[in-house]
Amino acid sequence: MTIKSDSEKLIKAFDHMVEEVNQSIHRAEEALKPGVEEMVNNAEKLARDLYTLTQEESASLAKTLKQDMHKANEAMNQQGKELKDWLSFDLAIVEDKFIDLIAQAADKTWLDFRAFESETQQASSYHTGEICSAGTLACSHCGKHLHFKKTSHIPPCAGCHHSEFHRVVS
Repeated sequence: MTIKSDSEKLIKAFDHMVEEVNQSIHRAEEALKPGVEEMVNNAEKLARDLYTLTQEESASLAKTLKQDMHKANEAMNQQGKELKDWLSFDLAIVEDKFIDLIAQAADKTWLDFRAFESETQQASSYHTGEICSAGTLACSHCGKHLHFKKTSHIPPCAGCHHSEFHRVVS
């Protein structure tokens, strides 16, 4: 019972961090624009306090949030893709609120991603047990796809039971 409760807490905390970064972006438009790193750090601290997360838990969620923002930004801006391509499935199955938050957070016109681009490129793999937002991951060992309709914990690969994945951009 505790495991499920902890799992739900981490998922809610991650979704809250996405929303907090989105709100920070809107506040930044009206004031001096803080860097993306600062916005994610602020969201991480808030989620840690609100959900009583450990430093390790909140740091892991922040890392995942940066990865997702970077990959969404990359897909939508550098490759000319739309958010639905990055998510790799029909947007109708995902809550509109989450789609709007990620899309706004990934819009390169408001954010300067250069500060943490190299960090997220180096740490672009996802692992079993970590939190993953909506979208598709592929097993780094066998290539089998995992489709997430909402923020969830990453299970071991159903095909080969390995634990390392990467985000699929179609």
